[in-house]
Amino acid sequence: MSFREKSAWITVVSVLLCFGVYFGVIVAGAVDSHSFAAMHLLLACVALLIALRIGLSAVAKATTPKDGLAPRDEREDLIQGRAHSLGYYLLTALMLTLFLPVHLGHSAIDIANFALLNVVLTTLAVAGAQIVMFRRGA
Repeated sequence: MSFREKSAWITVVSVLLCFGVYFGVIVAGAVDSHSFAAMHLLLACVALLIALRIGLSAVAKATTPKDGLAPRDEREDLIQGRAHSLGYYLLTALMLTLFLPVHLGHSAIDIANFALLNVVLTTLAVAGAQIVMFRRGA
């Protein structure tokens, strides 16, 4: 498995773990989304995401030392470009759906959480597309 495929897996695992905790707690109602506790939870989840990404990327680089330092080849550039193109269109479509909660009377904090969820879903889609393309050899 190449370093860049490992990096995509790291993205999927770390984003699912960190934002799964955040949105799980918010949806379950354990923390009121309008409280300072929710903001502190979000900051803790982002800090954990950063720590996980740095730590797991260091491990991935150590397990594939030559691949981690090598410049991207043409295939990896194409995979990244196609995955990010998919992510762009998905994020555009998801952001357009933010008009629904606005018209349903949700608060600005709820709208921000929906926007954050859209970004998280797009990040997962981009990383997932990269993994699929690396596996297919596209």
